[in-house]
Amino acid sequence: MHIWKNKKVLITGHTGFKGSWLSLWLKNKQANVSGISLKTEVSNPNLFSILNLNNEVNDFRGDITSLKYCIRTIKQIKPEIIFHMAA
Repeated sequence: MHIWKNKKVLITGHTGFKGSWLSLWLKNKQANVSGISLKTEVSNPNLFSILNLNNEVNDFRGDITSLKYCIRTIKQIKPEIIFHMAA
């Protein structure tokens, strides 16, 4: 059994360049990936869309500088591992 299989992983900044690659890698390792990014539109084209991750990752949009939003979202996702990639 692989270490990432079925792990609940949260990535902040999952729509960015590095976050997109990490999301793809973790999905390929069969992790359950969720991500938090800003509500703003990402550039077009962008790696997150090109890799078709919008259909593969549980996508949450909000302001990670809001402690209330982060706590609520983390309680909902219940991640085992968090990668903080947001800038």
